[in-house]
Amino acid sequence: MSRQIAFAIDPCSDEAKRTIEWSKQNFLRSEDEIHAIMVLVMDSEFLDDQEDPIELPPTDSFKEIEKEMTAEKVNAMNEIVKDMERSGYQVITHVFKTDSSHACTVLIDYLNSKSMDCLIMGSRNLLGWKRFFMGSFSDYVQCHVNCPVLIIK
Repeated sequence: MSRQIAFAIDPCSDEAKRTIEWSKQNFLRSEDEIHAIMVLVMDSEFLDDQEDPIELPPTDSFKEIEKEMTAEKVNAMNEIVKDMERSGYQVITHVFKTDSSHACTVLIDYLNSKSMDCLIMGSRNLLGWKRFFMGSFSDYVQCHVNCPVLIIK
């Protein structure tokens, strides 16, 4: 029997690759229908975890930067989808664009409107103050969706 498995991933992250590989080896079945979900958060894309700040060009270039960043993530998602299809899975891609204050809501609303058998997502393993101030995306989502959630560390 086919299961509906959702993956909520940031396709450019190392966590996404680890999450997908672990799932393919340990959880997924060949007959599963995979829903690859990406939520593009546009107002925080310019933040970087590196110590050096990013120098941004003049404001008339922001639209171009947004287009480039969106294209980069969409291309990364397409590569992940192609890899899963080469592994024999049927994959449906869903891309949502929002701001940081609605990222969780967009994902939760979509998942709760569907009949998913499981949501699989990675964990960024935030520690200390980052987790205190930012909270955990995966913790919040797992508390608000109507399907089982598998979090890969």
